[in-house]
Amino acid sequence: MSEIRPLPARASVSSPPLPRTALSTLPLILLLLFFSLTAAPLLRAQTVAQGERIAAASYPVWLFTRYLNQGRDFFSVELMTSPETGCPHEFNPRQEDLEKLSRTKNLVENGLGLEVYLDRALRVAPSDIFIIDASKGVPTLLLDSGRVKVTGDVSKKTVDPNPHIFLSPKNAALMTANIAAALTEKDPAGAEHYRDRLERFQASMETLEEEIANFKNTRRGYKVVTSHGFMDYLAAELGILIVADIEAVPEVAPSPARLQSIVQLVKSEGVSAILLEPDSDVEQAKSLGAETGVPVAVVDPATSGSADPPVDYYQQVVSSDIALLSRLLPANVKAN
Repeated sequence: MSEIRPLPARASVSSPPLPRTALSTLPLILLLLFFSLTAAPLLRAQTVAQGERIAAASYPVWLFTRYLNQGRDFFSVELMTSPETGCPHEFNPRQEDLEKLSRTKNLVENGLGLEVYLDRALRVAPSDIFIIDASKGVPTLLLDSGRVKVTGDVSKKTVDPNPHIFLSPKNAALMTANIAAALTEKDPAGAEHYRDRLERFQASMETLEEEIANFKNTRRGYKVVTSHGFMDYLAAELGILIVADIEAVPEVAPSPARLQSIVQLVKSEGVSAILLEPDSDVEQAKSLGAETGVPVAVVDPATSGSADPPVDYYQQVVSSDIALLSRLLPANVKAN
């Protein structure tokens, strides 16, 4: 760094004294300049703080809420689970997850019992927490819908709804409408914004429905086995029949007897593919595929991903899943 030297004496110039009025206003000018430089970040922080926190109990409803909130940002939308959690069947909340719930005024959940951990977690939530159940009015399927009985299944048919409603574009549109209505109730000034974002989302779901219609019109009679009931609603829209699940209970390893029963079923029912979630036992499924001669593929259920995904991440996932299934299950009839 160069040394700062004083000017030589012959270079010094005496300046005329400032007018008294200038001297009296100088401190005020300096104070205003200081405030303008330091207050702007504080004002921005205050603007953000005027909104409300909202905790999302699972990744899909977090995606839907983020989509609606984008551009207005009245809410600070926090995901309670880790982005890599996947289906939160066995999620055990950490202390920091519980803290998110304890300091929020709002919670959005998938509903239908998907987020089992909420039974415990809600004990630390404020007594007046505003809960948004995204499943309200969404048509449901039974957990064992379409299944053929194999070793290890429960002895009687279940009456419990399958909670994985979110992978269907039709259902996603309904779920997002429920969330938009609740956000509008909490933030009436943003009603027009939420209505516009909802219309955009629903339009993108219609685009996905066109992709589904193209798939369904050229494919008939495909049967598959899945890891568990994670894609029943998308399969129903696509016209694919799920005949069995590898896991009798989600995230519980199947017995050897059950695996052998599934092998026999695949052969007898003419199953065309085995479809898994990303966190499934892929090696086990590959063994089933090798023994039965059917392909094995991983379908993204949109239950996990980046901590900062693009706003249309859900749309990208479902479109990619349809493209994957189109390659795996080729057209076998002429389009209508």
